[in-house]
Amino acid sequence: MPGPTRACCWWDRDADSSGRPIRQDVRIAAHEVWEEACRRTHAVLADRALAADLMERSVAQISRYLDRVGAPPSQDKHGLLMVAFSRALRRHAAKLRRLEFIGGSSELSERAIDNGWTRQLNARLELENLVRRLSERNGQILMLRAGGFDWNEISRLVGASVAALRSGFWREIASLRGND
Repeated sequence: MPGPTRACCWWDRDADSSGRPIRQDVRIAAHEVWEEACRRTHAVLADRALAADLMERSVAQISRYLDRVGAPPSQDKHGLLMVAFSRALRRHAAKLRRLEFIGGSSELSERAIDNGWTRQLNARLELENLVRRLSERNGQILMLRAGGFDWNEISRLVGASVAALRSGFWREIASLRGND
């Protein structure tokens, strides 16, 4: 005796993901071919879960196509929709065959090394070291820049030209980095 089958359902929408309206005749056709789409998805992928996503994309694609060619509304959209759905299903199945799975979560955790936090920590430590070694004026400039002030505003506050401030600041930064 076969086990219980999970219900296969999808969310019928009035508009696609970009907000364009979906034609009513295509939506009706989708409801009428839905069970067949679920059976095909289960036969190809041994899982019905992806059928909803494929159907949503196929309905949106066919609706856009029919609008683009100016096709009048009719009830004969089943074949066109099933062709689009079947193509999307075959493309997805081919994509899954191309993927090479390397293992489960324990194997992946051994391979995945997140150096992001160490890079951030090292950059912060380097910045703090640099700030401590800056002259008082350039330390103030750095804090003002970090606070969102632009060079023109700092120039007005300090009473020096933008070019002089900027070149003096970067000259000191370069000399401090050269001493490391």
